Amino acid sequence: MIDKVAWSLKSVVTRDFGIQMKLGRDFTNLLYRDYLSKEDLERLKAGEIGVPDMDALVQVKAKGDIPGQIAAAKRYGLDHVELDGAVPNPYLSMDAEEKRRAREAAQKAGITLSLHLPYTYVGGSTCAPHETDRRAAAELMKQYIDFASEIGCIYCNMHPGVVPFYHAVGKYFDLIRSSLVRTLLELGEYAKERNVTLLLENNTAFDGCFFEPEELCSVVEEVRNQGVDVYFNFDIGHWFTRADVGKPLPDPPEQIMEEIPDGLFKELHLNDYVPGKRLFHPPLHEQLGPLKRENLIRYAEIVKRKGAELIVLETAIKTTDQVLNRDKIIEAENAFIREIFGM
Repeated sequence: MIDKVAWSLKSVVTRDFGIQMKLGRDFTNLLYRDYLSKEDLERLKAGEIGVPDMDALVQVKAKGDIPGQIAAAKRYGLDHVELDGAVPNPYLSMDAEEKRRAREAAQKAGITLSLHLPYTYVGGSTCAPHETDRRAAAELMKQYIDFASEIGCIYCNMHPGVVPFYHAVGKYFDLIRSSLVRTLLELGEYAKERNVTLLLENNTAFDGCFFEPEELCSVVEEVRNQGVDVYFNFDIGHWFTRADVGKPLPDPPEQIMEEIPDGLFKELHLNDYVPGKRLFHPPLHEQLGPLKRENLIRYAEIVKRKGAELIVLETAIKTTDQVLNRDKIIEAENAFIREIFGM
């Protein structure tokens, strides 16, 4: 761990590392308002339905409008869109014409794309110790990688899978780790053949396994040592959830980034988390969680030095007021992050 005093004395200039980082978003539910019917929007305003109801009503339609997400990225001055493959989604049922329109919209706008692979239900079995389950998850992921390749995605991002709590310890953990390595070897090679790079993202602490960076780094390095290039997408907001399972955060919290070996980063998810309230993905400029402005300045210095190419924001809105003020939230957060990163 780096001494806090040393951190406070470090001069951070985010433009000095020669890396032109890009800024993107997984829009999560930020655009869902635009897909509500007039009647449902009025019901939302009146409190007759809530934000989770909004999400359930329109998420498949909103996720399927890839040209719409690209247009929003262009409007908000972004460089990249990560498509949200959390289920339900429409991606595997899209026809050739829909995929062509998505690919051409991205090319025309100069927006790069990635796909967040599903991570629940079948998608949560990527580390299952039972080969039949693991195989089902891997075959499903291949279908999504095919889709990602067909629309021109540069990355696919996957979670390591979830297990019952009693499989997260001892010899059981050895079994699920071996299963995850097999899946990454298989999917990493499959993605590479389709011009897509595979990224592995850390779980939240509530998933019970693979939420500590050393666990994921050792897996990624083992796979890379076997000749398959995969990368680590470290989600610092996910890692902050450890505070709600009795594990402390360092001071300063971004110090954890120094413990991740160089060369493992391409895309990183950047979001915050409020321990105690279990509030995921609040707007970063509101500084509600551990990532205050000074922490983000140090975070930017570290990830640039370690070679990250893309920062993907994952802010989600939770209240009706946030839904109605969506544009102001996005614009303020974008400006906040761009200033800090020197983008």
